[in-house]
Amino acid sequence: MTSGDNWLKRLEKSENKSRKINSGRSLRLSSIDGWTADKLPKLLIVWNFEKTSTDAFPSLTRPGKFSKKRDIEAIVESYEMYLITNEDSSVVPWEYEINHADLVRLDWTQEWHDKLKIVASELNKKYSQRPINFQLSFKNGTYLRLQYQISNYAKLPKCPPEVAEVLSPHLDTLIGIKFRLKKDHTSNGGKSGWYDNEMGRWENKNNMKASGILYVKRPNFGWEEYPTFSEGKQDYWTGFAIDYLISHELPNFVDRGGHETGVDHTLDFSREQKNLEDYVPKKNKKKKLHKQIYKKVKKILRGIG
Repeated sequence: MTSGDNWLKRLEKSENKSRKINSGRSLRLSSIDGWTADKLPKLLIVWNFEKTSTDAFPSLTRPGKFSKKRDIEAIVESYEMYLITNEDSSVVPWEYEINHADLVRLDWTQEWHDKLKIVASELNKKYSQRPINFQLSFKNGTYLRLQYQISNYAKLPKCPPEVAEVLSPHLDTLIGIKFRLKKDHTSNGGKSGWYDNEMGRWENKNNMKASGILYVKRPNFGWEEYPTFSEGKQDYWTGFAIDYLISHELPNFVDRGGHETGVDHTLDFSREQKNLEDYVPKKNKKKKLHKQIYKKVKKILRGIG
């Protein structure tokens, strides 16, 4: 990063990562497709959540193993912003006889795992000064994968101040927000209500995950529902919830229309800025709109009569 860069013009991509606030400074990152030259420069926003999670339940497909602990709810405590560029050389490159595109088409085997572990370890050592390096696990279902990690994300280059000056007033409005899900399993013999540990246990036992409805509670406001949120089946759905809310509520962040490795939003600094009073829950805005429409219709009907 150089002092002459105009980041409000050059920076076009952003990615969100969420973490449990007491889980240390390491992060699992996306596959190396998310860190190629065409995906950089990129703004990385790390969201710190106070989370409640389910127990780890017995796996239905792997005897003796357990599921991941699934998110029950989360409160947004804080966030941090970082800038990753090609010039800063923060990422360990892939240097091997098989490129990534061909590698991920191959089936995982123990032989491939052992070979890739040696290659990735050597590359991590060769580029030891680069904070973003290779995970030493290479399984993605039945296929191979290459995925990045970082042991201490605080080592990444900080976000340029001119970018933070524009984005922070809007991102700050998400601090203190709480996420929960409501689900209805009554048609299958389960219960209806807030997703909790017992509902998670029932879903796991019956292999019936449901997305449910996302509910968001802002400080000093009641619960607001977002029925178009569709990622409630994910184990770590609260990370998807912050992506969703940013897309629907904040200026400057343009949804890219689907899952794209390593990029969640296009940054558009030409968008009109909002005032803090504009961040009133949509439900309250709708009530005002309904009242206005009702008054207009009533006035028209009186004129006809």
